[in-house]
Amino acid sequence: MTHPGAPRPHFFESVLRRRRVLNITTWIAAAVSGSFAVMELVTGQGLWRIAVINFVTALIFLIIPVLHRFGELVAPLTLIFTAFVSLSVVCWNVGTGSGLQFYFLVAATVSVLVLGIERLVLASVLVALGAGLVIALQLLVPADTAVQPHWALTTGFVVSTISACVMIVATVSFVLRGIDRAEDAMETEYQRSESLLANMLPASIADRLKSPSTNIIADTYDDASVLFADIAGYTERASQTAPADLVDFLNRLYTDFDRLVEKHGLEKIKTTGDCYIVVSGVPHPRPDHLHALACLALNMVDTVAGLTDPRGHAVPMRIGIGAGPVVAGVVGSRRFFYDVWGDAVNVASRMESTGVEGRIQMPQDVYERLNDEFSLEDRGDVEVKGKGMMHTWFLVAERELESLRGARVNQDGAGAPVIRTPAPLG
Repeated sequence: MTHPGAPRPHFFESVLRRRRVLNITTWIAAAVSGSFAVMELVTGQGLWRIAVINFVTALIFLIIPVLHRFGELVAPLTLIFTAFVSLSVVCWNVGTGSGLQFYFLVAATVSVLVLGIERLVLASVLVALGAGLVIALQLLVPADTAVQPHWALTTGFVVSTISACVMIVATVSFVLRGIDRAEDAMETEYQRSESLLANMLPASIADRLKSPSTNIIADTYDDASVLFADIAGYTERASQTAPADLVDFLNRLYTDFDRLVEKHGLEKIKTTGDCYIVVSGVPHPRPDHLHALACLALNMVDTVAGLTDPRGHAVPMRIGIGAGPVVAGVVGSRRFFYDVWGDAVNVASRMESTGVEGRIQMPQDVYERLNDEFSLEDRGDVEVKGKGMMHTWFLVAERELESLRGARVNQDGAGAPVIRTPAPLG
């Protein structure tokens, strides 16, 4: 958060960009003034005083980049006032037919570009001053004062026209390139922030959260299912494992789980330590939410089967499933997160904590909804904190897949078991 009075983000980059615009302008202006001085010395006709003015002006332009150290306004104001004074004096002596008035347009352009929108009033005053000088010179000074040959005056007009256009194009194009680069950087940062937000929240919730009219996100779902997965003995394992190895292991494991969640079209709610929480039917209700979550649970068991932790020990994963009404919403204003609440969440947590390593436990009501499609094993009554005695079941396999395995065993003969190859990690 930016505090009042603190510099805006990328303020210093903006200052540097303006300084570069100013430097480019001064270099071109010094070259133009120097060339005019040389031309005036060559033509003679007593123009040495005008040549001296242009030489001095060129020198001042060359030292302007050094003036940045004295503040933001010293360099640009020195450029603009030096240009105004020298242009007025030279134009008064040689006539308005020299085309020197065009440089007042350059000064006006540079004023706006280098002073910025926050000093637009000052830039407008300088532009108005330049416009006033142009009008005054046009009304008071003849087109040709006859102090130099007509061909020199014509040449000066051509040079003034071309160089003024070059200076305007050079400064404006430099600014536009800077704006283009800034827009590309902003687009990259926008896509990065969108990606980060999508990793934190479901896409539909993120879109609602970005809406100015959204204050609170809290949705009720009449029927959804929740999965809790946890590594048994995690605290002891963590204390005996190097932090880098532990984080690397959990990252590879949960990355594999994330792929499975995406494959089944579900939503990961969060990970807390070694606990991995998934919801199905939220934020998009679906009639097969419980079936999809059960398939995910079986895939997760396959993933950790045969897997070892950094110390070479097996990974005993407990999984619990609950189903029923839930409330889902975004919590907090800083470091917010999307979460779900309800009895189904509490039951899924208890099914995991009272479960058995390597098994998927669920209560009676979930069993009744999955019994036709999945093979389940009766565990019996379990004491559940806050619930008392609950009759629970273990999820074993999907019936269709189980039938295929049986056919495979009969085909292979000798009752040879079919080995389920665990999904690769990482």
